[in-house]
Amino acid sequence: MQQLIQLIEKEKLGNQPATQYTLIIDDKQVVHGALFVIKTTKKTFKLMIPAPFHEAVLKEQVTINALIKHPQVMLLA
Repeated sequence: MQQLIQLIEKEKLGNQPATQYTLIIDDKQVVHGALFVIKTTKKTFKLMIPAPFHEAVLKEQVTINALIKHPQVMLLA
């Protein structure tokens, strides 16, 4: 996560909206959260916010800084 924070600060991406995301839905149509894709010039990062916390994030246009500071966010390898 520290590498992501450093790249976002270096490239000044923090105030941009996190617009690339997909809902994580299983075969029974149960939503398990949202997967956000954050692209930097060097690497692509995937951040997941589990249900039901993702609903509050998706109700408004969230910035990348707000997303990485969310208490429930998980960085996926």
